[in-house]
Amino acid sequence: MPYLHTYFMDRLSDDELRSLLGRREDFFLENVADMDATLRLAQDAIAQAGLSSRVLYEPANPFYNLRYEAIGAIPLLGPLFLTALSAARLFRPGADVTLKQTAAQAFSVSYSRKTLA
Repeated sequence: MPYLHTYFMDRLSDDELRSLLGRREDFFLENVADMDATLRLAQDAIAQAGLSSRVLYEPANPFYNLRYEAIGAIPLLGPLFLTALSAARLFRPGADVTLKQTAAQAFSVSYSRKTLA
């Protein structure tokens, strides 16, 4: 498993963030004071490079997925819901870059394998 670098937005300028995105290497970004503006900046830089991106909100909280476990406990509706959710994810178009917000002031940047090749 490769080691991912962690950068701190309060120590980076906007141009340095664009430069990091231009390297096409996975990394973490922490201490993001204005998440919306930073995500927009990252998405714009990614689009200018001719790549597609998507933003996922997946907090690193073990209780976040509790709703899926509760629904899965329902004998008939649980499996149907989980099957529909899996099918929706399967047919969702893939993006070249995934920006995953894991906390209020942190997100990760992951490039797809086809982008890195």
